[in-house]
Amino acid sequence: MSQLPLGDVLCDLPSFQFTLPADHALIWREAASGAQAVIWAKGTTLPAGWRGSSYTWKVIGTEIALRELWRSGAPPQGSRPITVKGSCRVHCDLAAKSLRWQGTRHKRVLIVDDSPTLRKLLRHLIASFGDWDVIGELPEAEALPKYLDENFPDLVTLDLHMGLVDGAEAMRRFLAPRRVPTILISSQPKEDGGLVMEALAGGAFDYLQKPESGQWDVVAEELRGKFEATLKARWQNNASGMLSTWKPIDVLFPVGASLIGIGSSTGGTQALQDILLTLPREIPPILITQHIPPVFSRALAERLNALCPFEIKEAEHGDEVRPGRVLIAPGGHHMRLSSNGKQVLIDDEDPINRFRPSVDALFFSIAQHAKVPVVAAILTGMGKDGAQGLLKLHQTGAHTIAQDEKTSVVFGMPREAIALGAATKVEALGNISRALVDGTVLQLRRRTSA
Repeated sequence: MSQLPLGDVLCDLPSFQFTLPADHALIWREAASGAQAVIWAKGTTLPAGWRGSSYTWKVIGTEIALRELWRSGAPPQGSRPITVKGSCRVHCDLAAKSLRWQGTRHKRVLIVDDSPTLRKLLRHLIASFGDWDVIGELPEAEALPKYLDENFPDLVTLDLHMGLVDGAEAMRRFLAPRRVPTILISSQPKEDGGLVMEALAGGAFDYLQKPESGQWDVVAEELRGKFEATLKARWQNNASGMLSTWKPIDVLFPVGASLIGIGSSTGGTQALQDILLTLPREIPPILITQHIPPVFSRALAERLNALCPFEIKEAEHGDEVRPGRVLIAPGGHHMRLSSNGKQVLIDDEDPINRFRPSVDALFFSIAQHAKVPVVAAILTGMGKDGAQGLLKLHQTGAHTIAQDEKTSVVFGMPREAIALGAATKVEALGNISRALVDGTVLQLRRRTSA
């Protein structure tokens, strides 16, 4: 393409490529009917109908070009800016909704924390990542609206305790409406459990518990992994995620001799809420391992228990596995099914796949000790924990479900399970409640016919 058609929608060719100059931006929009792209430069305007759109957006350009575009008020909320240094080569395939680019990525973080010491520690840690830059620091959440209107960080780290506006309120009022990827930073886990759950329900991507003094280097790899996953993640604050009351699907759950196991990680706290809030009142026993730090697991269980008509609790050693009860593995401990299949056992043995609690620990114990038909599901999350365990369950005759890519915040764990052939079914999040019921019915019919 010899000349950039500024302000014109690029849709005449199914596929094309060009070099985007350093002072321009490429605006990319995806819709059900296909994709569209437009080149923007200062002084040009977007085509009619693009403002206020609810479609998925990506904007590639330099910081200068994007700032000018932002100030024009043209891009709708929910746009994802990708800042590159200098010019970059861009390839667009409108028919396939494929957008690729070659250039030096400039990934930008805003730190929001009222502690100068913590801001300094985070800044030092992020600088060690090499390809991430701290573009700003705010000591109070009240300053977020003005800053976000004038800048476009790829990610925000958000403290939970700050002045007049706490992290959960800042997420709800300032960050969620602008769909800004956010990682929570918690310093007081015993007091922060409820705030963390509230902020996650409001759209926060993930959370990190501040380590003890001198231990920041220990969490460097974990934090960088969360940063990278955030860029690839799907926004998780949606209508179903904001449910506050039990709204079951219109089916009856066979609560006879059966067992359900669920494993989840990043994005899982909201996915679990969506699933549990739509299950019927009468349920078989459900065992859940969610990757979560200590204390937060109890807050998660208490939040869900307040919303659902059946019992949901943080598991304790020896808890009975019975119908009408959901047990969630306690943070920092593995949960396994006992040899008689009637209780759960809690231990603090070494992490598995870097995690404790581990989904594999739960799934392998169910495969070994369950005395009843089993249905198991693996949900959104980073890494591969649970994939081998789901495969083992599949091989022993369990009905197994993996969440699909479109509805996963992070598709890591389900992708690994699917690649192994461990999933009987791949389902969207909104279908998993019914899939659990259908799988239980199928398993009970098989046992009856046998």
